[in-house]
Amino acid sequence: MQKAWIQRTIGIFAILVTCGLIAWAQKEKGTTLADLGVTEEQKTQIKAMWELKRQKQIQSTKALHTLNQLAKDSLVEDAEIQKTLAEMRAKRKETQQQIEQAEEALTQTLPPRAQLHLTLLGVLDNGLPRRIARQQSDKASFDKQKEAEPKDAK
Repeated sequence: MQKAWIQRTIGIFAILVTCGLIAWAQKEKGTTLADLGVTEEQKTQIKAMWELKRQKQIQSTKALHTLNQLAKDSLVEDAEIQKTLAEMRAKRKETQQQIEQAEEALTQTLPPRAQLHLTLLGVLDNGLPRRIARQQSDKASFDKQKEAEPKDAK
């Protein structure tokens, strides 16, 4: 009986130690830009480049909204569609060139470890599209969608 009690106590103690070690490891502070050797001037460049990327995202969303309206309108002539598409592509290409120039200038001055972290975070180009947080639909629109679904005949 006493031996079982000692074994349980040792088991509980081992679990507490393990949990304590995990909690201690999670309290580690994250790496800041200052820790990576980034100067204030470079921080300003990073913010400007991020703002360019954000503006590109906003511009693309507005362009898609315009294209969606054109797609729904059957009276729009092909010439107007072609003109709108050409303008959208030209703006997108211009913005992408600005981003690439800003990124090139930034990577020439940033320390390698800062480049690594910024690439992992997606601030510098990592080949993946930016993630966009989706807005959750409210309950009313969900209910409308549910009502619109055909009911199964039983």
